[in-house]
Amino acid sequence: MSLDTAYLLTLVKQTIEIDSITPHEETLAAFFADEIRKLGIDPQWHEVAPGRPNVYSKARLGPADDMLLLTGHLDTVDIAENWETPPLKAVEKDGKLFGLGSYDMKSGLVCAFMAFKTLLEDKSLHSKLGTIAFAATVDEEGYGLGAKALLETEYKDSTGIIVTEPFWGSAERPLPIGLTGKVLYKLSFQGKMSHGFYPERGVNAVEEAGKLLAALESLNLYNHALYGKGNYSTLKIEGGYKEYAVVVPERCDVIISRLTVPGESKETALEDMQTLLKTLDLKAEVRVEILEPFYDPYLLENESRLKTSFDRAYKQSTGQDPHYAFLKGITDANIYVTEGGIPSLTFGPKGNGAHECNEYVELDSLVPVAQVLIDACIHYFDQSAAD
Repeated sequence: MSLDTAYLLTLVKQTIEIDSITPHEETLAAFFADEIRKLGIDPQWHEVAPGRPNVYSKARLGPADDMLLLTGHLDTVDIAENWETPPLKAVEKDGKLFGLGSYDMKSGLVCAFMAFKTLLEDKSLHSKLGTIAFAATVDEEGYGLGAKALLETEYKDSTGIIVTEPFWGSAERPLPIGLTGKVLYKLSFQGKMSHGFYPERGVNAVEEAGKLLAALESLNLYNHALYGKGNYSTLKIEGGYKEYAVVVPERCDVIISRLTVPGESKETALEDMQTLLKTLDLKAEVRVEILEPFYDPYLLENESRLKTSFDRAYKQSTGQDPHYAFLKGITDANIYVTEGGIPSLTFGPKGNGAHECNEYVELDSLVPVAQVLIDACIHYFDQSAAD
């Protein structure tokens, strides 16, 4: 089959130069909707929030009942400082394409679209396939609203999903056989205000919060046989005066991120934090909440039809077996697996600099990614027919 490699590169460059920093995905969504129309298909426009649309398309290309979805997210994080090239301009240099979102994950999203396009246009394959779908979603860098919204549509009936996040499958950048979950704690400390020259008359909420932060290494983290332990990171602490005043602060809020492994849940994470607090004998009252976004961890079944089809396609294109590992991180695959119950695999181009300045994708990885996606779809329905 013919993969239009020049068109693939053109699309990647065009998408980099469209600002889609969260929550401003609409212009890029419209770009993909127009590309879908060029295929003779009406795209589905699903406004998840005002000005924030998911874009979907699907084509029944053969007799199989199953639907395989190729997907990625539209949004990028904000622009970091110290870029050496204009971040919203695609700059090609030394085999790399620089630009905001080039690696995470506009190149992967374009590869997913190109695989969808190629399978649609190669009619010689259609008798062997089922339904192939493409989705470009919003808010992965935020709260996962786009992936959650997708699960409220007919695309929830997908029997497999490939998310084209930039995990290449090498030993250095393995594919996730599973990903951690995430808990976001908010701890609100309520002390007692007093004159700052007489701190013994009050309860200092900031100092009470500091005692908790100093004790976090004692937080119970489950040790999973395959994953090992998750981790935690304090993201924000806010307390004390807004306008200078010599007073003991009576309020302090702390936000802590925690990555979890299988065997841990929202309930156990909450219990762990409350147990730790009880050991500290704090004078302040403390309220613990779990905020959104919350994600459960997941494991991909090693002998699933999706994985075996992908492994065959990967080796066919690269000559090597893909490397897998249990990784720390979150993608929309967490939502598709744990909330949608859909087997999901994550694979995309090589590069570097996600969420950093000077982000780039390696150009020589684009065509192999698109080809692996195409072949994985073919093998997926081959296996369906055999079953």
